[in-house]
Amino acid sequence: MFKPRHATPGGLRPEPFLYSVERTEEGVTLHWQGLTPPYQVEAASGVVDPVWQVIAGPVAGESLTLPADQSIEIFRVAASAPIYLGAKVCGACHYEKHQEWQETRHAGALETLKRIGMDKNQRCLQCHTVGLGLPTGFVSSEQTPQLGGVQCENCHGPGGQHIANLFDPSMRPKVTLAAETCGGCHTDAHHPTYDEWLDSGHAHMNEHVADYFLTRGESMMSRCGACHSGAVRLAMLERVEALADDPAAEIHYPTPEDAAYFTVECVVCHDAHADAGPHQLRNPTSSLENFSYQTSVDFAEQYNPDIQLCAQCHNMRGASWEDTSRPPHHSPQYNMLIGMAGYDPDGQLIQRAHTFLEDQCAHCHTHAHEVPNPTEETPNYTGHTFRPTFEGCAECHGSAEIGELLAEGARLAMDRRIAEVKALLDEWAATRAPEELRAKYGALAWEYTNVGELSNPGGEAVSGPDSDEQTLIPDVIKQARFNLYLVARDASGGVHNGAYARRLLQVAAELVQGELNAP
Repeated sequence: MFKPRHATPGGLRPEPFLYSVERTEEGVTLHWQGLTPPYQVEAASGVVDPVWQVIAGPVAGESLTLPADQSIEIFRVAASAPIYLGAKVCGACHYEKHQEWQETRHAGALETLKRIGMDKNQRCLQCHTVGLGLPTGFVSSEQTPQLGGVQCENCHGPGGQHIANLFDPSMRPKVTLAAETCGGCHTDAHHPTYDEWLDSGHAHMNEHVADYFLTRGESMMSRCGACHSGAVRLAMLERVEALADDPAAEIHYPTPEDAAYFTVECVVCHDAHADAGPHQLRNPTSSLENFSYQTSVDFAEQYNPDIQLCAQCHNMRGASWEDTSRPPHHSPQYNMLIGMAGYDPDGQLIQRAHTFLEDQCAHCHTHAHEVPNPTEETPNYTGHTFRPTFEGCAECHGSAEIGELLAEGARLAMDRRIAEVKALLDEWAATRAPEELRAKYGALAWEYTNVGELSNPGGEAVSGPDSDEQTLIPDVIKQARFNLYLVARDASGGVHNGAYARRLLQVAAELVQGELNAP
């Protein structure tokens, strides 16, 4: 899959980008990236008033090794001239996608400029039209009306060569999930969406998960890919769509390299072709139905499009108090928010104000706000670092400052309660655990086989009771540790649903205290 090396205004630009020159005694190897092959390699012997000479071409691929020549100082790569056609031509074959796209704000991007009198501003036009400043690209509304708006060729590259060579795979427009495609326009001080995303956890692949994809392939893609790899998740969603017409449809997994490369990119949450919801989101922003994605069950069997967007991944991942291998995954936020997560013998449903926020997670974590006269130092905020800014607190609590103080107070109180329950479990391990567990594991006698961070804050490879030894741990201790880790790994300090978090810790404390008080 195409991986653009940098973000450029207007989407995918056709000019070749020479990104690597490797010199050795034997030769020089060039690597570049482009959209319109074949290419021509040119060289010059000086950087001041260079005289360019063609030294290779046409070249179909995107790399070339040349004999060593110390007189050559600089290189560049030229490409065939782009041929832009306009979305209407694409729609002749891709009819359904074209119809969906016509309902999006991208389709009317040029009209947006006209309404504010900026449709002659070249800086604005580069992101509101197709191919501005390039051969066959947008010139004006009068001369090239077919290229107004953000169209297919902004994101997939010019389509002229494809139309002229329909059955040549090398001429097909590019398909990519990369955020760089969006980043060239959704940037700067006024709308720094891409810049913020780069600073978020979504932009970075967990190195251990990436290694799993690269070394274990589809077996790990099926388990972790739905939430850790944009390439895998979209492949799974494509299969869900295909099953509507073909009950035997199979998933077409990406290559391990693509699975490890593409993180939670823009298109994982936003559908560039459709306008199904606000901001072209793939799922709603709120829901109350319980959801816990089980990695051992087929994705299509579990997928629920009505579950809110963040909850698609930020859920308990099938965790149960009966699990013994490791604590619940670090993602129970949705289940904690709606009060449907831990073990409660009374089955109390505890939901509070944050549960019923209109946009739930997005209200605090993507609460966009503008600043007067935005600059690079003080830009607007679009919410795409996904870190709460407390601006959303002001609506109910009076100000962001009060919201932040309340959140910090809640966190301190929750940390104290977590420490109290852990202390009870440590006491049980030291005084009431079966003798063989106490002798072998000490304070870890209550822990999972893969000890969690509450007993192992440094993250070293530390083992607790193995699978056989876990049978010696009473169920009430397992239920208590499950609740404890759910609250800890919710990581909100009780802000998501404080009353429910306190209830789970109360249940945990009572369960452990009962064991400590037993004769």
